Amino acid sequence: MEKREEYIEEIKKKLDDWNAKIEELEVQAKLAEMENRQKYEEEISKLKSKRDELKDKLNQMQQSGSEAYEELRKGIEDAWNAISEGYNKAKNQFKQ
Repeated sequence: MEKREEYIEEIKKKLDDWNAKIEELEVQAKLAEMENRQKYEEEISKLKSKRDELKDKLNQMQQSGSEAYEELRKGIEDAWNAISEGYNKAKNQFKQ
């Protein structure tokens, strides 16, 4: 059980990091020229959606029994990969 709780705490910390990264992108979006601002806002919206999906899966894990842990962990890992890829894509677009 301790391993599960440690994993949940780790994901919570990572979510905090993602929130900070998303806020950083929001600042960049506000500073962007009008034509690029919409692109920033669209990518940020996608990231927030993926982040919220990750939060939902984490909440499910916290409320589930140990038998669902591995299945939910897989879902969290998939969501984590999606948000990482989305962030890298957004960051690369914003550099251009």
